[in-house]
Amino acid sequence: MVRSVTAVCLFVMLLLPRGVDAQSYEEAVVDVGNIGLTVTNAGFFGRANVRNAPTGAPSFEYPLDSGVEHLFESGLWIGAIRSDGITTVRTGAVTVSNGYRPGSTGYEFAQSTPIFRRSSLPESDAFASAAVSHLDYIAAFEDTSAVLPGTSIQMPDPQGQLGAEVSMVSHAWNFPFTEYFVLVNFNIVNVSDAAWDSVYVGLYHDLVVRNINTTTETGGAFFNKGGLGYLDSLTTSYAFNAGGTEETLNTYGAIGFLGAEWKDPRTGQRRFFHPSLADEYNADGYPSPSVNPRWWLFSGGADQFTRPASDQDKYDRMSTPYPNPQSFQSEADYETELTAWRNRLRTDGQSATGNWIGLTPSGPYPTVLPGDTLTVSFSFVGALKPDEYQGQGGKSVDIEDSRRILNGNLEWARRTYAGEDTNYNGRLDGNEDVNGNGRLDRYLIPEPPSSPRMRVEFETQTDATTGQQDSRVVLYWDRSAEEFIDPVTGVRDFEGYRIYRTNPGDDRGGNILDRASLVAQFDQEGNRTGFNNGFDEVALAEPISFSGDPVQYWYRFEVDNLLNGWQYLFTLTAFDTGDEEAGLPSFESSRVANATRVFPGTPTSDGSLKVGVYPNPYRVNAAWDGDSNRTRRLNFYNLPSRAEIRVYTLAGEIVKELVHESDSYTGDIRWYDQFSAENRRLPGGEHSWDILSENSLNIAGGLYLYTVKDLDSGDIQRGKFVIIK
Repeated sequence: MVRSVTAVCLFVMLLLPRGVDAQSYEEAVVDVGNIGLTVTNAGFFGRANVRNAPTGAPSFEYPLDSGVEHLFESGLWIGAIRSDGITTVRTGAVTVSNGYRPGSTGYEFAQSTPIFRRSSLPESDAFASAAVSHLDYIAAFEDTSAVLPGTSIQMPDPQGQLGAEVSMVSHAWNFPFTEYFVLVNFNIVNVSDAAWDSVYVGLYHDLVVRNINTTTETGGAFFNKGGLGYLDSLTTSYAFNAGGTEETLNTYGAIGFLGAEWKDPRTGQRRFFHPSLADEYNADGYPSPSVNPRWWLFSGGADQFTRPASDQDKYDRMSTPYPNPQSFQSEADYETELTAWRNRLRTDGQSATGNWIGLTPSGPYPTVLPGDTLTVSFSFVGALKPDEYQGQGGKSVDIEDSRRILNGNLEWARRTYAGEDTNYNGRLDGNEDVNGNGRLDRYLIPEPPSSPRMRVEFETQTDATTGQQDSRVVLYWDRSAEEFIDPVTGVRDFEGYRIYRTNPGDDRGGNILDRASLVAQFDQEGNRTGFNNGFDEVALAEPISFSGDPVQYWYRFEVDNLLNGWQYLFTLTAFDTGDEEAGLPSFESSRVANATRVFPGTPTSDGSLKVGVYPNPYRVNAAWDGDSNRTRRLNFYNLPSRAEIRVYTLAGEIVKELVHESDSYTGDIRWYDQFSAENRRLPGGEHSWDILSENSLNIAGGLYLYTVKDLDSGDIQRGKFVIIK
């Protein structure tokens, strides 16, 4: 966890070889926390076709698995004045309808390495001692190629080359206070033989906040509902769903500038760059560090609202604020215009005129000499609006109070980036050297215990009266969290465990994780923290293990009386004692890391139990159904481990054929894509049907027959059910 930006940069440059001619384009998803962000090795972020392919990888989704996306595409921009006097801007993404296409105009970086993954989690298959976070992605790209590596596709605008090699390093953690952001560093090396002057570096972004599972809007109507804003104190651009009418959570998606490091040619030393240090830079004869948030319309508009076309236009947008204070007679006139402009951005989405494209650029970095590295850091941050601003009435609201969670999340992103730099000046001052190594370390934060390794099992219960078999849910977990040592305090401060669970129907809201409530807690006895109830109720006398699983499980917790067919989310956390003297509260591990969705039901049958269907009769829009005819669900139960299910009309026509394999079945209908996630467990003896025919057509109401053939024994059972519309 303890790494300086400079150290990371040097590591990356050694790790990632230059000049890999045939490197292919790659994507990877950051999903270790509660955000899903697609990163690439070509200088941009997001997945432009996420609206049309919602079951694929996320673009910038928050909360994870909610369907609420926040980004069409974002990309790195580097603008500078070359030694020949030419102003150039190298872009990783631009305003085009379909997003990235190899070799297309505006995608001016070529991938030079694959995406390398590493993790600071010892249990991860990507564990590396050099890892900074729970999930690091590292990739490199450059603007010096004439053709796209491995192809004959010409790279766009070869005349505008800067001579830049860039390594992108992203960091993400699954702590509760870090799971809603991803931090990204760009280590930009001048590999040309001349200096770059008056350099600006920013992130272009098309922030679009919509629920891709529930919206019915397409084309321009999908993109023009956005409300936008900028937080000066946090140097962050943000967006929210101001005008969409779909059922969804109300959230913010934000991209913020964290800070930068560059090599001052006057001293030869690396120097921190941030608007808060304007006085220091001015005293040294340098322009004030600035962040100039800019927006323009996707199409149409005039003057400053048009899409920038030439490199000079792009550079002007990066370097000149809007409104420009120098264009006004007084500060009061400027503030009036600024307020009106930002109010327009905030409200245009309410009238379907909010299709704005954004840019968050930083600069000017006075000079970047040949061989020097400029490191610029940004954050991708998601946040819910508070409960009182949820629902349709809260969509258009954007006030200080509605942003309080967003502000808190942004503050944690900044604090995580700052590490020991608590006063945010880029120097190691006073008592900031908490680990005593004599250097400023970023990403040094207090940590909760590591997330326990949890395993969910089903155990068969038999009703003494009916003989019906159902599944009890049992949670097992290890004790690795008990050995964790906090990197800041150096103390093994484990306190206890908490178990959370949702209730039936909580999945319909799209953010099932936050609906989970505490159902049990076990913690150390004899102190001032927690319940002081000990671990005897859940501790095993000897550890238990499972075939193919190397983990030893020391604890067991049983859950009875769950409703068959409904989805429950279980998550297990560990928490520490905190440190009152150091001012540290008790920290808890992530509620995302081991969250598992569980569907109670019947186990696989040996053929002695009667196969059935529920709900029966089935009424359209059953309690767990979604809003469309593609998200309905009827369950067959008491199935053998391998079965063929056939549904017939009364006339004997086959309506649907299903094949059940209990060892591999995890739900294969749209309902699971929309309301569940991959981390789910089904009991083995049940199979869901979406009540669509073999041709994916709606079927009529009425009486239907079915057969279930045991593919191992050949035995066939028959039954019937009713569909009421």
